[in-house]
Amino acid sequence: MVLEEYRKGIHKSKGGVIRSFLKVDGGTITDITFSGDFFMYPEDAIDSIEERLKGTAANTDAVLLAVEQVYESEHIQSPGTTPGDFTLSIMQAIGGE
Repeated sequence: MVLEEYRKGIHKSKGGVIRSFLKVDGGTITDITFSGDFFMYPEDAIDSIEERLKGTAANTDAVLLAVEQVYESEHIQSPGTTPGDFTLSIMQAIGGE
């Protein structure tokens, strides 16, 4: 993965910095990865969020819903970081919404 080819977003939540790197094609997220210093349990839940977001429409409502669904299904605990924080990072990468 060459991240220079990806759109980049960054958001500072209370729990840490969330960096998002994504590709969008035809209004749909085709690839995405995260980095940062936020804490999440279970730790591999970030992989589930990334997988769930692939194929999601690149708009605030669809992204927020997708991340919220993974939080619920994986019983994610992330002190100071919410699905809304991930959404803000992603939407910044998409176009500053």
